[in-house]
Amino acid sequence: MGESTSTGVSGLAAPASPPPWWARRVGFGWIAAVTGFFSLVAAGVLVGERIQLYLDADSKASCDWGGAFSCTSVMKSSQAAAFGFPNPFIGLVGFTIVIVVGVTLIAGASLPRWFWIAFQAGITLAFGFLVWLYTQAVYSISALCIYCMICWLMMTYLFFLALARNVLTGVFPAPAWLRAWASGWAWVTATVVVIACAASIFVHFAGLLLS
Repeated sequence: MGESTSTGVSGLAAPASPPPWWARRVGFGWIAAVTGFFSLVAAGVLVGERIQLYLDADSKASCDWGGAFSCTSVMKSSQAAAFGFPNPFIGLVGFTIVIVVGVTLIAGASLPRWFWIAFQAGITLAFGFLVWLYTQAVYSISALCIYCMICWLMMTYLFFLALARNVLTGVFPAPAWLRAWASGWAWVTATVVVIACAASIFVHFAGLLLS
């Protein structure tokens, strides 16, 4: 006899509630495809801008808007080539993989548990790397790159929603409270993180942003 988590008046086990739309196969496929697409476009623009800087060291990036926004300052920093080559090249590969995963899910594929564990590991590493880049841009380089910020935004939502999706679908066994967070608070958590980052940027660059 199967194990049940709740029992109705008739003694029959109550069916488990389905996961939210975004945690289902097609729903999460769209989440991955959309976040991956916008991140890939941003990374592609950054690659083009970086190539232009290689060709002409005195050129200015298209997102040099003055004040706090200076993509050129960010791209010329040592942090912009953390592994010895421009970081956006990593994005070209990583974000393409995210898009492929999303399209595969939308097309109807069911992926095994080991794949979701590997996918979550990759997303977590990427998210951690982008958090580091955020701290470096804001507090060390003291300059902002709008295309980098697009990647920060997209990957924040992808990280938390991927984690919640894997909790709700049983990839990661989790207690009831964590499943409740995944079902109702994953979006809220991602949004709070985005707002907190935006607030920290505003506070740090207030003089430039308001001038």
